[in-house]
Amino acid sequence: MAPTRRTILSASLAAAASLSAPGVLRAQPAGYPERPIRLILPFSAGGPTDTLGRVFAEQLSKQMNARVLVENRTGAGSTIGADVVAKAAPDGYTLLFNNLSHSINPSLYRRMPYDSVADFVPVSVLMEGPVVVLVGANSPFRTLKELIEAARARPDHYDFGSAGNGSAAHVSMVQILARTGARMNHIVYRGVANAMTDLLAGTIVSVNDTSTTALGSIRGGMVRPLAVTSPARVPFLPDLPTVRESGIPELADFQMSTWNMLFAPAGTPQPIIDRLHGEVRSAMKDPGFVARLAELGNVPMPDANLAGTRAFLVSEVERWRDVMNQAGIRPE
Repeated sequence: MAPTRRTILSASLAAAASLSAPGVLRAQPAGYPERPIRLILPFSAGGPTDTLGRVFAEQLSKQMNARVLVENRTGAGSTIGADVVAKAAPDGYTLLFNNLSHSINPSLYRRMPYDSVADFVPVSVLMEGPVVVLVGANSPFRTLKELIEAARARPDHYDFGSAGNGSAAHVSMVQILARTGARMNHIVYRGVANAMTDLLAGTIVSVNDTSTTALGSIRGGMVRPLAVTSPARVPFLPDLPTVRESGIPELADFQMSTWNMLFAPAGTPQPIIDRLHGEVRSAMKDPGFVARLAELGNVPMPDANLAGTRAFLVSEVERWRDVMNQAGIRPE
């Protein structure tokens, strides 16, 4: 059975425990922040990363008594926005809020404008949520098994959409198709909203979407959910079966979730990193903020020290390299 991200993070914490001396208190940066903090969201407005990033920015602004300005810098599977942060002044005033695409992109792009690990300080992993397999409300497919069987019977006849290469929507369907031997064409959109438009019009057959943005479409009756990628059914969609329950033997142990992490440019002074890390962990314990995450189908990730967070990121880069190789996806 594939390990969960929580298992990986816990193991990373244990491995990294010796790297962080317990009980050591570093001096806090005097006066920080003295001006607005720019939070780069590397996906389009209205998508899951944008939605969660704006909720987090509001919480961080309240906690730090400072303006946190959200800026969408989209394109190339989050690499354009991430590159802005990688090349920004390491002073704590330009930060990146990204998802698991940050760890997938090194396996998708032959030439990266930055190193996903070396050029950033992973401040803290925040929350995680599952992915939901969706079809249009008028689709003939009512189960994931029906969709996969149709794709097996007519290879490359059906199209599925995503918000970009390396997104959770993309890689979750890639894994499902690779495991089952089914084939569908991948159509890339600038954002999940555009993919949803074509799904409703019947131009594409399916979209995988994170729970953050899928819930609104599901509750509005615009789409039909077929399965959720979590290992167990989720409380916000209790009647929706998991991918494991789809009746497809190759998916009997399938599970996947997407996570979000806060990054700073490499070289950011340690006192600023410590301050930001502490603010994130405080947010993850705030009842109002946690309740808001739950409304969006997300839960806080386990508390992690800085060494553990970095070890987790490294393990995710390695894990997705293996997944991409097994799926036959080569860097572009």
